Amino acid sequence: MADNAAFEGSDEEEDYVTMSKREESPAGSQTAENGDEPEGLDSQYASMNASSSDKSKTNTDLTGGMDNSGFDAESGSRAQSEIDGPIKTSLDVKEVVPDGPHAGMGKEAVMQYSNTPFWRSLRWTLLILLVAGWLALLGASIGIIATSPRCLPWWQSSVIYQIYPRSFLDGNQSTGEGIGDFAGITEKLEYISGLGVGAILLNSIYKSPDKDFGYDVSNLTDVNENFGTLEDFEKLVEKAHVLGLKVILDFVPNQASIANELFEWSRDQQEGWEDAFTWSDDVPNNWLSVYGNSSWSHDAESSKYYLHQFSSYQPDMNLNNEKVLEYLEDAMDFWFSKGVDGLNIQGTQYLFEDPDLRDEPVIDDFPGGVDEYGSLKHDYTVSYSGVHELLNDWREGIFFRFSTAGTYRLMITDANTNNTDQGNYYGSGDNPEADFPQNYNLFSIGNPNGDGGSTTGSEIDGLVENWINKIPNGKWPSFQLGNHEARRIASRLSFGHAKAANMLLLTLPGTPICYYGDEIGMSDTHIDTFDDVKDIKAKNDQDNWQTLTRDPERGPMQWNDSANAGFSREDPWLPVASNYKSVNVELQSDSEFSTLGAFKRTVAFRSDNRAFLSKDIQILEHEEQVAAYIRSSDDQDAKFLVIINFGSEYLESDIYNTNEGVSLQGTVRVATHSGREENRVELNKLGLAGGEGLIIQLD
Repeated sequence: MADNAAFEGSDEEEDYVTMSKREESPAGSQTAENGDEPEGLDSQYASMNASSSDKSKTNTDLTGGMDNSGFDAESGSRAQSEIDGPIKTSLDVKEVVPDGPHAGMGKEAVMQYSNTPFWRSLRWTLLILLVAGWLALLGASIGIIATSPRCLPWWQSSVIYQIYPRSFLDGNQSTGEGIGDFAGITEKLEYISGLGVGAILLNSIYKSPDKDFGYDVSNLTDVNENFGTLEDFEKLVEKAHVLGLKVILDFVPNQASIANELFEWSRDQQEGWEDAFTWSDDVPNNWLSVYGNSSWSHDAESSKYYLHQFSSYQPDMNLNNEKVLEYLEDAMDFWFSKGVDGLNIQGTQYLFEDPDLRDEPVIDDFPGGVDEYGSLKHDYTVSYSGVHELLNDWREGIFFRFSTAGTYRLMITDANTNNTDQGNYYGSGDNPEADFPQNYNLFSIGNPNGDGGSTTGSEIDGLVENWINKIPNGKWPSFQLGNHEARRIASRLSFGHAKAANMLLLTLPGTPICYYGDEIGMSDTHIDTFDDVKDIKAKNDQDNWQTLTRDPERGPMQWNDSANAGFSREDPWLPVASNYKSVNVELQSDSEFSTLGAFKRTVAFRSDNRAFLSKDIQILEHEEQVAAYIRSSDDQDAKFLVIINFGSEYLESDIYNTNEGVSLQGTVRVATHSGREENRVELNKLGLAGGEGLIIQLD
């Protein structure tokens, strides 16, 4: 009774009464009059008929096991009514279902709502917008692809910089021997990259006794120890690639060295190698070596004669022998695996000879001696059957295999001639060969002996047209002014015309190949006497050594005006040119209109304008001393006139009145001389100093 009395009149009593009223309300009715409590709590509070003597127990029963904060007294969790909305007890099977879609809907309810007209319309609208957006992006992409210029392969957009490794830089100057090496090239890669070129071409780097400085190869998968180690070469390639430079190597498949183990195996008649070289019991014919005298030399150990198209230290390999071909392809695989990006195939015209060893026809009116190479028609030793089939096998074989696995592997052929039948080395669409053969047409500009000379616009027109017209349709041309077997352009013409000659090279169609040092106008080094000669070609003919030697164009690179032009602390293997104090990289680097400065600006302009990366060229009518042509491209609206005065005197050129369709005016974009760039000029009275070149954007 006491307990009941305590309960009556208390807050608990009011709560109980309130709950009792809720029990009387029909199931699923609306909230109580005060609007604060949801219905459906009758079952939850049935337990309140239990004893109410313990106030705390009574309070617990009234709140459904929750304290005043709304947390479960046993589990510590937030009350269900605060988290999930409508309260559902273990005995209550009814709940308040909100109108419209809501979280936690069942599958049937979801399907019911999703099929209403509103949701169907919304889905179709979003789908249509998605498809329309995708089609718009596809159309825009196709439009961009269709209207954008075709991306050129690296070997078409690049200028190639050719290096004679022995003469570039002695990188190990503390222990050096006056010979250039891999360390020196690696050290100067930033300089090369700064020229704007895209690739370097290294002349022979292979292990060799150096009778012909690397072209008498004793091991085609090892390097010349004078240049360093294979590891040094790998560092060179790695750094070149980091700087965005491709690396191309001369590759020597025609001849080996008498120190090559293949020659020893063939001499010893080891199985499979017996005919790896061409042997005869006596001299079988009248064939002559490129270096003079008979192509046959006696081997004392075998008492037989062997064939060599070059010196007696360089026996010709027989490329009809399967083991020789395997040896060559293994070597290509080796260098491609080292990251080399292309090969310049040397001596391609000498790869095969007549297997019947027939005599070659004699030129009756030849003015020289009977033992000179030019005294014969080389019908059986030059460009003989088999050359093009082999090049095609390599192109579609190992070159293709490595090109599909990474960077495109470039094939260049070097037939060591300006003969325009080199166009055959491109192959055909069904039987591709070289990407381009080296073109020596421009080697005839000036005095071939390097004693200073001149050229004319008419001569240049003929040399350019002669090559362009011989190229098969769709093939890519190449031009160069010199290499390690031709006198330097600054000596064949003059230092004052070096800038003009470089502008010619860099603005003609195709891929330009620049010989190291030409970018600063280096001239030939001077060889005083026969005793100073290093070149085996000249050593074989003492009477004609001055015209035969290739030493002058191989002189050390001129880096600065210090001793030995900064090439080496030791005496260099060849003397430095006498003008190195006034012609060197360091001196020209700060001058925008030096030979070096003009070279770099022209390279950059070529790279930025598709007109110079096409094969299109229109050669114009012009004065005798002037070369003039227009470069254009379907991928660029602008047209450019290149005009160069190869004479020694000032002149005024009238391009406008002597050519149809040429604009009267234009703007100078690149000039070899200062004070001309960005000037407006009139093409009916265009003044040009001797040795001056201009690139003019036509109105």
